[in-house]
Amino acid sequence: MKRLSIIIPVFNVESYLEGCLRSLEDQDILSDDYEIICINDGSTDNSREVIILMQSEFENIILIDQQNQGVSAARNKGMNIAQGEYLMMVDPDDYIKSNILRERLDILANCNAEVGYAGYMILNESLKEEYRFDPVFDINKVLTGIDFINTYMKDGHEIIGPHRSWAIFFKTAFLNTNNLRYLEGVPYLEDGELMAKITCLANRVIFINGPVYIATKRPGSATNSRLYYSEKARNGFLKAANDLLHFKINYCNTEEKKIFMNQPIIQFTIAYLISHEGLGYLKHYSKLYNTLKKGPLELLQTEGCTDFYQKMGNSYNYSIHCFYLKWLFFKIRKSLTIRAKRLIQFDL
Repeated sequence: MKRLSIIIPVFNVESYLEGCLRSLEDQDILSDDYEIICINDGSTDNSREVIILMQSEFENIILIDQQNQGVSAARNKGMNIAQGEYLMMVDPDDYIKSNILRERLDILANCNAEVGYAGYMILNESLKEEYRFDPVFDINKVLTGIDFINTYMKDGHEIIGPHRSWAIFFKTAFLNTNNLRYLEGVPYLEDGELMAKITCLANRVIFINGPVYIATKRPGSATNSRLYYSEKARNGFLKAANDLLHFKINYCNTEEKKIFMNQPIIQFTIAYLISHEGLGYLKHYSKLYNTLKKGPLELLQTEGCTDFYQKMGNSYNYSIHCFYLKWLFFKIRKSLTIRAKRLIQFDL
């Protein structure tokens, strides 16, 4: 068995792909010990040709072609064929730091970790550091997934919760045993849906100190587009909310796990609502009401949620109109606060 499988979903990223792959090859373990699985998701540019060119230089790069099915389907295909003891998800416009794999894989194996979080940096479109997540934890401290997330919250770190799947190592056997895969048909925030389940089920989670992953922002990526407000994204949010509710009912065997799942269910439910902007909300109100208030998501459980999601969930439970007005008020207030801060900075 290989020590690691790195999975890269590839779609029209020819300008970034070689840099990503070279960072994955610039490591301190033998190439025979890990594989880089590139899932070409129907690219129409030269991404496939870049992979083939890199294969001529590096023997551990695997190319899998498929018709365009989206990032979740691409990652799932890679997970299904992975031969590594651990998995790592890497986006094709991102990088990992040089010579970091050996030490991290040794730590994971010594702790028998099911999930290993790592530090990371986010670069803006000018490739300047915008954010760094690099806390220091006891690497010998093994927690359940839920306790790990709660530790983050107590320590006041900014990025908390099940919202990303990069900069994380996953034990392949843990994912396969629990049939944990990305929910296809969720084109936006798909990481969060899977990470909620992983966090809920994981019993051995660690944090590996030091930044490993370098994420970049680029024009045209899903997180920088209008995809959030598309019909495709809305359907995905609704699908995710119902799937998480099903998971809570059928796979959460303790009260702690059931309570933990309340917040991601609320997150996807209200995402479905707020992705209907302004007049779109009024136009589709009847459909929204029938879909939500006459279905499994009629009443949201708010126990264990943060203050914000408790308020939003309670407003939703009272009425959809009540929730939407509260959301608009929050959005306006947040916009004014950001604008005020900018004016203050400008005055200085």
